[in-house]
Amino acid sequence: MARSRLTKRQQKKLVRQTVLIVLAAILLLAGFIFLIVPLLVRLTGMVFDGGSILESDTIPPQPPVLASPTNATNSATLPISGVGEAGAKAVIVLNGERLADVEIDDEGEFEYRLPLTEGENKLTVFSVDEAENESVRTRDYLIELDTEAPMIEIESPAEGSTVELRRNQLTTIRGKTEPNARVSIDGRLVYANAEGNFSSTYELKEGENKIEIRATDRGGNESEKVLTVTFRP
Repeated sequence: MARSRLTKRQQKKLVRQTVLIVLAAILLLAGFIFLIVPLLVRLTGMVFDGGSILESDTIPPQPPVLASPTNATNSATLPISGVGEAGAKAVIVLNGERLADVEIDDEGEFEYRLPLTEGENKLTVFSVDEAENESVRTRDYLIELDTEAPMIEIESPAEGSTVELRRNQLTTIRGKTEPNARVSIDGRLVYANAEGNFSSTYELKEGENKIEIRATDRGGNESEKVLTVTFRP
């Protein structure tokens, strides 16, 4: 009789444990369905839709590399080119102002025609990606727009002068022009110094000499002057 009561108590205890296990399983399943699954769906959607949790991009693009432009020109626009991070933009900054955002193509290249103002122009470039991260800037490039032809002043010999005696046949032509300009004296090339002074020896022929002197500045502008000197042995 006692053994029968013990068996019944054990059976009841087993039933209670089974019920508790089933209830716990149901609660866990409900929690998974109503809490975990929606959360996973939201996270997955944020990943594939560019959400903020996994998509945050704070890495700046690589700075662009600019093909060094000429330091002086007589053209009001200057073509520039370079390479950078594909898909980013090359930001052109001229004289401290953000001038243009230029698309960098799939090959990592970009081009732009830069408008210049008379005198010195300061150019720098940086990259910006789709997340608005900015790269460091390139160094400053100084570009001079010079549209004025260089002056030419002949100091000696004087225009229309006469040189006498054979010992003076090899004369020295001295003058002044734009600093560092190229000077051609009847085809012979010399360079003006930082103050614009130039000189070269020239062998006169007997009679009238018409000496063509041409100056070309850094921007490519040219001036020409003809010096007339008479030589009498």
